[in-house]
Amino acid sequence: MTHHNPTAKVAIFNDTRRTSHYGCEIVMQTLEEQLSARNMTLAFSWPMGRDWRNELHRFDGFSMIDAIIVNGEGSIHHSDTRDRAHYLTETARYFGDTYGIPCFLINATLYEIGDDIIDNLRYFDGIWVRESSSQELLKTRGISANLAPDLTLMVDTPVTAERPFSVLATDSVIKPIAAHLKMLCRKKKWHYSKLTHASRPLSQDHFPRREVLRRNAKWLAALLVGRNIRNRHEFLRYMSSHQLVCTGRFHAVTLALATRTPYLAVASNTPKISSLTMDVFGTLDRVVPLERIDTVHDPLAFGWSEQERNALSRFLLSSRNSIAMMFDEIRAIVDARTQRK
Repeated sequence: MTHHNPTAKVAIFNDTRRTSHYGCEIVMQTLEEQLSARNMTLAFSWPMGRDWRNELHRFDGFSMIDAIIVNGEGSIHHSDTRDRAHYLTETARYFGDTYGIPCFLINATLYEIGDDIIDNLRYFDGIWVRESSSQELLKTRGISANLAPDLTLMVDTPVTAERPFSVLATDSVIKPIAAHLKMLCRKKKWHYSKLTHASRPLSQDHFPRREVLRRNAKWLAALLVGRNIRNRHEFLRYMSSHQLVCTGRFHAVTLALATRTPYLAVASNTPKISSLTMDVFGTLDRVVPLERIDTVHDPLAFGWSEQERNALSRFLLSSRNSIAMMFDEIRAIVDARTQRK
């Protein structure tokens, strides 16, 4: 898709790449690719886990920004105990009032959020959530949100005719679950991988020099002690070489879907895995108690059924269309706002 309108400058808040997490890196890669396809350029990014409200001087030049995109991911939940849910949702009110910049919340899961967060969300020019449960939550509070599944589902994945390895297990954001899955891998001789890594920085990521140096040092240290140094492209190939993924990570589920790898998942710190699985298959058969993973012996017993395979194909096609439409709409809103200036 080619756009001939002037280049629009975009600021991203909650840039999650610094975590060296496969899912987060693919999210940001997709975000930049989709912006570029619409003649929009990433002119500024604000890192995950850093409260912008304490550094307002950093935004003195924001009059040149045409749009702000907040990458919600799994950051906006349990707002009574998580400050991140507040400062991410306060972007629209502040930057809209101060600079007149259209603001968009995308790629978000919302759960257990208070009235103040709901009030903040009303200032966004557009909201796109990752699962229908988040959409329903906002609907009950009088906020219209669109559904566009996680950006990792846009990734180009390897075509694998054969899967020579049995089970790949990953970690979980819940530490006891992560420890149990790792123990199972030792016991059953499965493969194990965290979703974070220490690979060498890729030239296509255009990291600042300081970040390149940090990642190279991290890669060298990991190389010496035998830690995970696969980059995201290598990890996708690695995952797709397995017959089954057992995980407690949301992005491990999205990448299993993208690579068409059967999975069993344990619930995370929000219902996002269950909500996604229900959106795809209409059942929760693949979201199981941790004890169920203990009983896995033959991974082929958990292969896709014909019904699941068809549902997955429909979901992946629908996801790509919904994500493309989201970025088209963002570009259209930015153009309309620019013309009124």
